[in-house]
Amino acid sequence: MIDTIGSAPEDKREQSKTGACDGIIVTREIQVLKRDRLQRGEKDKLRHLIEGPVAAMTAEQLSIDMDTGLENHPRYDTAISGLRHLVLQAGTRLDDLLSCLQNALPANSPAPVKVLIVEAVARRLGREWSEDASSFVDVTIASARLQDLAQALATESAYRSSAHPSPFAAILLPKDEQHSLMAHLTGAFFQAFGWHHQVLSHDQATRSEFAGVVGRADAVCVGWSNMRLRPEVQQLIYDIGLNAPSVNQPMIAGGVAALDSIDLLVEMGIDCVCDTAYSAVKVADNFNNLEKMNFGTPPVRSGQNDQAKRIDWRLP
Repeated sequence: MIDTIGSAPEDKREQSKTGACDGIIVTREIQVLKRDRLQRGEKDKLRHLIEGPVAAMTAEQLSIDMDTGLENHPRYDTAISGLRHLVLQAGTRLDDLLSCLQNALPANSPAPVKVLIVEAVARRLGREWSEDASSFVDVTIASARLQDLAQALATESAYRSSAHPSPFAAILLPKDEQHSLMAHLTGAFFQAFGWHHQVLSHDQATRSEFAGVVGRADAVCVGWSNMRLRPEVQQLIYDIGLNAPSVNQPMIAGGVAALDSIDLLVEMGIDCVCDTAYSAVKVADNFNNLEKMNFGTPPVRSGQNDQAKRIDWRLP
């Protein structure tokens, strides 16, 4: 809105001619600035960024805030509570968890919503653990079951998108990282949004396997939950840099320790630190859309664009 807050219409009609002219001049200057920006292609970039992710969303996706998760969304409380009960119940099988999600959600629910439910249960269990409301054994068993569920959801999405060329995300863990649930949830989100992915631990891959995964990745995600693994994380990021095919490959970090070490990670070359699995995928997806506009489809990964300006995702 252009009207000044607190100004009544009659006050505006009584403005002096000088004031009115000033307003016209300012308005024209703003229009010129906007036109200049449009000439530099900003309109097309914004249009593609908006149309790309938004056009594919259903009405249900638009009605929820995926950035904040579903923990406080009343429509999904029954599904979250039901799944939480099952992952803590003795004798629960993977089929039981999949059936719970299938029955608790509308038939036309988009794939990301299922993953959001799993993430919400993981967050709830994390809060219960920190508040001593759940035992270590319960949380450990529940986390393992949720990880199996996340992998199953990723496999379902992979079947749906296997016939189409898709971008690839490498989700990497430092040596000795024991917490891999969020890495697999991130992978499930990537698959739900049409990507392919691979979760790989730094100490479980050969040098050539690691180089191959990083070399073909359109985005790299690093999971870090244990502060004692700082040297291992530094080594991991260093090795990623050695094998990255282009400076245009975004590096995204997440995890409890990552959120407490943002400055350090930025100094080491991380482009963005995310507090949810969904936000990490959204950053990667936006970057991939920009790459398509700048270099065509698929994004260039041959190294000839190494001198291209790297987008700084830390900017607002």
